[in-house]
Amino acid sequence: MWPKTLSGLFIGLFLSVSVVLNLNLLLPFSEGTRLLIGLILAFPIWAAALVWAYSFPSAWKSFRALMLALVPSVLLNTALMVLR
Repeated sequence: MWPKTLSGLFIGLFLSVSVVLNLNLLLPFSEGTRLLIGLILAFPIWAAALVWAYSFPSAWKSFRALMLALVPSVLLNTALMVLR
């Protein structure tokens, strides 16, 4: 139970920040609007990642699934920051 909680908390936090950063870099709104959208969406994405971590039968499978979602998001972050 604790390994799933820790992977959901930490990897879910990184995933939430990464997805919100992607949205911030992709949305064509003003800076204030993008920041507000990020603030509104960050916690629900984090909570969803934590709940998703509990849906797997083992901690290793939840860790692997969260990392499989995190790695492409971080790669997209990197590409968008380099192209900016």
